[in-house]
Amino acid sequence: MQIHCFQHVPFEKPGVIANWAIKNNFNLTYTKFYEEYTLPKIDEVDLLVVMGGPMSFDDYEVYTWLKAEIEYINKAIRANKAIIGICLGAQLVVQALGGKPLHGHCKEIGWFPVQFNNQELKKVGWDIFPDELNVFHWHGDTFEIPGDSVHIAQSEAFYNQAYICKDRIIGFQFHLEVKQDIINELLINCRAELRKDKYVQSENEILAGINNITATNKLMIDVLEKLRTIVSK
Repeated sequence: MQIHCFQHVPFEKPGVIANWAIKNNFNLTYTKFYEEYTLPKIDEVDLLVVMGGPMSFDDYEVYTWLKAEIEYINKAIRANKAIIGICLGAQLVVQALGGKPLHGHCKEIGWFPVQFNNQELKKVGWDIFPDELNVFHWHGDTFEIPGDSVHIAQSEAFYNQAYICKDRIIGFQFHLEVKQDIINELLINCRAELRKDKYVQSENEILAGINNITATNKLMIDVLEKLRTIVSK
C-alpha cells in the first residue's frame, strides 16, 4: 500500500497513522508544504492523508500552495483514491469535493465528546464507530457537508464534525491520530490560542486528557484497516 501524507507544519504529524504504516511495511511518503515540495503522481498513491495546520483554508495569499493542494486532492478524488482529511485537511477535501469550508463561530480546543451517527454509518458499511468518544480538537473553522457525502459525527460546539463520501473518502474535524508528543508540540507552537472560553480547555486540562489517546488511536487504526480492505478489493 502506497500512503502519501500532505503535511502543512512540522508539528502536525500523522502520529499513529505513521506507526500503522511502519508496522505493516507500507510505503509512507510526504509532501511537506513548509519546505521545497513536489507532488507525487496520482498512480503512485493508494491512500492520501491530508493533515491539519494552524492556517485557514482560504489563506491563499500567504500559503500559495493551497490552491495546488486542493487541485491535487480533486485529481485524487476523480482517480477514486482513498483519502483521509484531518482538521484543515478535512476542510480542503470538502473544497475539492465542491463543498464549502467555513469560518467557525468559536474555537474548540481540547478533549470534548463527539457523537457518531451510527444509523447512517451502518447504511454505508462503516459500522466501526462507537456511539460517543472523547476526542482531541484544535480548530476554529468548520465545513458544510458536501451534497454527496454522509454526515457522521457532531459535537456540542460544532454540528459538522465528520463525513464520508463514496465509501473511501473520510474527513474528521478532530484528531484521532494524535500522540502525546504531537499534543506537546501543539501546546508549544499554538499556546496563544488558549484563551479562556466555553470550548477551550487550559493546558493543564488538555494534558489531563492524555489518557484518551489509547481509545482515539484505536479508532484511527480501525478506520485505516477499513480503508485498507476497501482499497484492496
